Amino acid sequence: MNLLSIDNLKYQHNRKTLMENLSLTLKKGELVGVLGINGAGKTTLFDLICKMRKPSHGTIINRAERQVYLTQILTPPPLLRMREIFSIISCLNSNHALSQREVFSRLAHWSPSLSKRYADISEKKAATCSYGEIRSFFTLTLLLMGSDLIILDEPTAGVDPEFRHYIWLGIKHACEEGASVLVSSHYTQEISENCHRFYMLAHHRLEAFDNGDQFLNRHNAATLDEAFINAAM
Repeated sequence: MNLLSIDNLKYQHNRKTLMENLSLTLKKGELVGVLGINGAGKTTLFDLICKMRKPSHGTIINRAERQVYLTQILTPPPLLRMREIFSIISCLNSNHALSQREVFSRLAHWSPSLSKRYADISEKKAATCSYGEIRSFFTLTLLLMGSDLIILDEPTAGVDPEFRHYIWLGIKHACEEGASVLVSSHYTQEISENCHRFYMLAHHRLEAFDNGDQFLNRHNAATLDEAFINAAM
């Protein structure tokens, strides 16, 4: 049984059709990507799944008991330390309040270097953190909440290569622990390499792919970026 099923979805805004005939499925423990250019509608799709918008037609069946959603816009209170922001996120999204020791221990299991860098950021005030540090911190924190559905809207945008590696490492560990993850990006290679399968959102529709080779062949391309451009044209 799918944790998330979208069938024949249509969405209009101000009488303009932004999406139509969209279908998507996500199984337990599955990592599925959504590719698309800026403005293609990835955020709108995720907002629809999270009931922040209402579809014009079609069905969205979401069987998740606890889900978390990383949005594009993150504006933490500038004078709070990131560990205080972690406490707020934990209270809102976890069944039990996670201690710093528990968090650092779990992160160290993924990567000792990740645990140390996360701990360093935890002591900084939000106002002194870079955009990439804030986005990485929020993403990794949500991955620790034990949710069954994790929706991440471009989690690696503006993030340095080291933390991009850690984010994908965390996503894979969350899936191994039973979570289902839906992640959007316009980085074709990281979606192709890390996701079990993926979709391309273009021309108001979703096109499904099992792997990068299928993406290349269907769009007659020599590289993933070329396939992305051809699909978006």
